[in-house]
Amino acid sequence: MKKTTLFITIIVVAFIIGAAYLSIGKVENTLKIGNPALKLMISTGTNESDGSPIITNVTFEQTRVIYKGTDSQVVFPDINVMLRNETTFAEPVTYWASEPWVKGKDKYPITLTFRDSYKPKTGDFLILTIRFTGTNGEILGKKTAFYDWQ
Repeated sequence: MKKTTLFITIIVVAFIIGAAYLSIGKVENTLKIGNPALKLMISTGTNESDGSPIITNVTFEQTRVIYKGTDSQVVFPDINVMLRNETTFAEPVTYWASEPWVKGKDKYPITLTFRDSYKPKTGDFLILTIRFTGTNGEILGKKTAFYDWQ
């Protein structure tokens, strides 16, 4: 009886350790793999002739995130980005991404996460529409940027 109990205990402990090890491996793989994302750093300024906001520079960084995307809450005024693949008439392939726009602030970090229906592939030509939206939802400024997914 003692040998049977000891044997069952050893099997149960080995099973628990094995399950824990496999779970840790899945978490590590998720962190390594994650979901593709595109980080933007948008630099802004002001048009001297009419005072409207302008985009002065956009930098890109491919990255991965472990969370799924969602559309951001709209809070006007904002700076927002929508990404399409291959053509400006295509459906958006990312969630709506925005940051509150504050006069005088000149850098806006925005992370674009892709919808479940789209996974970027090497060579995809991505078209980004970046807009400033005013307090009443009017578009104050707009710029199109392009990125080749690596």
